[in-house]
Amino acid sequence: MTSLKDYNAPQYKTFGVIMFILFWVGLVLTGFGMYLWDSVAMPLYIALLLWLAPGVILTPYLIKFMPSKKLKGVAKFMVALFANIIAFGGIMLYGVLALDYYPANSTPPTVKIIPVMKYGYTESRSGDKALCADIRYQNYTKQIDFSEYELTDSNRFHHVQLQTTPGYLGFEVIRSKKLVK
Repeated sequence: MTSLKDYNAPQYKTFGVIMFILFWVGLVLTGFGMYLWDSVAMPLYIALLLWLAPGVILTPYLIKFMPSKKLKGVAKFMVALFANIIAFGGIMLYGVLALDYYPANSTPPTVKIIPVMKYGYTESRSGDKALCADIRYQNYTKQIDFSEYELTDSNRFHHVQLQTTPGYLGFEVIRSKKLVK
C-alpha cells in the first residue's frame, strides 16, 4: 500500500499535447479570421462573442485535465482560460467567418454607395500609413481600409462604393470597395 503523500494525481499528457496543438492552430486561425473579418460585414461584438464564448464555456470542464504540477487555483484557471480562448475561440471565429465568406462567390453582387462618417489612417509595423474610412453600415460602424489611396485623398472623396454579396450566414461579404465623390 502506498502512502497518501507518495500518490501522484494522474497526468493527462495526451490532453496537454492536444491542447498545445489546438492552441497554435487557434492562434493561426485567429489571424486568418481577422483577415476575413475585414471582408465580412459582421459587427465587432458578434466577432468578439464568437472568439471569447467557446473558451469561457469550455474552461470549467477542461481545467481538470490540464497537466500542471506547478499551477494551482486562480493561476491555473487563468492560464487555461487564455489557452482555451485562443484555441477554441480562434477555431470558432474562423469557422463562422469562412462559412459566411467562401460560399458567397456564386451570388450576384449588389452595389451600395455609403457616406463616409470620418477618415483616419492605420499604420503598419514598418511605419507605412494607409487611409481608412469609418462608415455606418447595417446599423453599426465599420472601418474600411484603402491601402491603394493616399492620405490626402480623404479631401476629394465623400462616399464609399461597396460591391457586396450575401453570405451563407446572412452577413454581407465585401467583394470590392472604392472611394467615390
